[in-house]
Amino acid sequence: MRAKTYLITLCLIIAAIGVTNAKMRPAPKLRAGLPPYVVIEKILKDNDQAIAGAAAKKKAATPSTPYLTWLADCDARVQAGLFFTDPEDKVYTARNFGNQLILSLAAVDHGVETLHTPILLITGNTDSEPIRLFIEGYAQQGPAIRQSLDHLHLPLTAQSAPKKAGTPPARHELTLVEQNVDFQVSQALKRYEQRVKSGRLVVVGAVLDLANLYDRGRNRLVLININGEVDPKNLQGINHLIRLDQKLRALVGRRAVIDQPKPAKKNTPK
Repeated sequence: MRAKTYLITLCLIIAAIGVTNAKMRPAPKLRAGLPPYVVIEKILKDNDQAIAGAAAKKKAATPSTPYLTWLADCDARVQAGLFFTDPEDKVYTARNFGNQLILSLAAVDHGVETLHTPILLITGNTDSEPIRLFIEGYAQQGPAIRQSLDHLHLPLTAQSAPKKAGTPPARHELTLVEQNVDFQVSQALKRYEQRVKSGRLVVVGAVLDLANLYDRGRNRLVLININGEVDPKNLQGINHLIRLDQKLRALVGRRAVIDQPKPAKKNTPK
């Protein structure tokens, strides 16, 4: 009996030691990036500095309506500062996964129909994570992401031909980015048809070229669609661009450098 009691006591002591040791082990670091306390401290300090800076200088008069409504992807690299030096109070923004109108109807309606912005700018971007997921497959993603990407089947599957053999991956991805922008513009033209016809709204589709696939400079904003016009030559002559100088007008229209034939190599005598 004593031996049995001793054995039970020994097992309890061993178990207790195991539990104690388990509690003393450091928790595994599962978090990527900066610790939350660093980020919270930064946003509070930066906000404090922004307020101090605004108080120190005379604030410009706020426009009666923003200059444009901007529908964009939620990629952190995509910021209004890439195409608007001072976007505060001037750029009304709606963002979602894949710059899709259907996912931000309330926000875009508010910008167009309540704030009366004269331009609706819809931008896709190269090096796009939603487009890449769509190409590679997204069955393993969470339900919310799957639902968002499901909406891309209409612009990217119904309108696009299958990828041809030998097509560079970058060309295929850029084609899908452009097709998605064109589709979102077409949906906006239908939704805000009366405003467009009356001249109160211009719908502009563009690509923010983060990967420099157009060879016009990284982060270049390339206009590819204005009120449904997509032909590069016609775009350059459209009334809304009539005041552009020749240098800027030459940057309008889709034509990626990967579409252009490579110059033939010259045979040099050895």
